Amino acid sequence: MAKIGLFYGSNEGHPEQVAQWIKTEFDDYEAGLVEVFNIAHATIEDVTAWDDLIFGIPTWDNGQLQDDWDIFLPQMDQLDLTGKKVAIFGLGDQYLYSVTFLDAVGILGRKVCERGGELLGYWPDDGYEIADSAALENGMFMGLAIDQDNEPEKTAERVEAWVLQVVQEFGIFEVEPVA
Repeated sequence: MAKIGLFYGSNEGHPEQVAQWIKTEFDDYEAGLVEVFNIAHATIEDVTAWDDLIFGIPTWDNGQLQDDWDIFLPQMDQLDLTGKKVAIFGLGDQYLYSVTFLDAVGILGRKVCERGGELLGYWPDDGYEIADSAALENGMFMGLAIDQDNEPEKTAERVEAWVLQVVQEFGIFEVEPVA
């Protein structure tokens, strides 16, 4: 049985694709460890069923939430995430939106903390060309930062490193990939 519920929102398919890559990377540690859901079809009960969660969210335009997350976020006020470990991955365009890159991750990350969740999976801002981001805390993004528009060639390496980090931070098991 899966141990981690991964919920993503996607308008154009990139977050769904990254969610599947993340699942595949987790499968290298233990097959079936992650179950993937589109937040558009999820309920509060679906989310609360998991102790370990991963949320995937793209930032739209000038720091806006993706449509499905925009609808789901107010419902999160009903969530009690106390005792739950949560990691976030986000997608954005660091060049066109260098002032709002991954703002949606920051909005969602703050909501997770407000609801009592333990936010894990922080990612260094090294190597990104941004002016600002609502997702930044002490030089770290509140989750994995993906730029499929400008750096798709870096996604696989970033996903692999982040999944290793999350496996360790979630305390799932000792980390030696089954490769």
